[in-house]
Amino acid sequence: MAGVTERAFIEELANPHSWLITADNLHSQAIALHERTGRGLLTFIARDGQRTTWDETNRAVFLLGGFALENALKAFLVYENPEWISNGRLSRKLRSHSLTTLQQQIKRVPFKKSLLWVLLEFEEGLESWARYPCGLDASRSGHQTVLTEKSWDGYLRLMAAYGKRLRILLRREWRGPNGFHARWHIDTEFLARS
Repeated sequence: MAGVTERAFIEELANPHSWLITADNLHSQAIALHERTGRGLLTFIARDGQRTTWDETNRAVFLLGGFALENALKAFLVYENPEWISNGRLSRKLRSHSLTTLQQQIKRVPFKKSLLWVLLEFEEGLESWARYPCGLDASRSGHQTVLTEKSWDGYLRLMAAYGKRLRILLRREWRGPNGFHARWHIDTEFLARS
């Protein structure tokens, strides 16, 4: 696969608007999949006979939603720290999948404390069961979390707030590395509820 120039990396691929577009795409897919809820159920029966049932879309909704959150957080981080995409590579600080670690580094993020529980819930899925059938070892492996209406509503509120704040920030001039600067006028509501 042929790479791009350092300039194209900054101006076309790694800028905060590109992170927002990717977050929005993943978010739209999570919503579309969530709308299929109720069409099929999976049941796990433990050795002791205890049953846990969840919707067949549960894992994928958690995974898509978690990655949408991650990309939205990285849009904020690149906006606030343009040097993190300089020299044609992402800073190590952007390579984390820990939603809470990413969020802690952002100054202008909405709901920094009140909806932190949403990030924690989706982070758990990203780190183990939503992405893989198990963690790296038994101590880091757990069963699937069932997506509740409260969690889904919290996710939607958080994403809508992220989208609104990012649209406001991106209207201002963003000064990226290597002299690149841009302003994005966004008419649509990115990361909206539906």
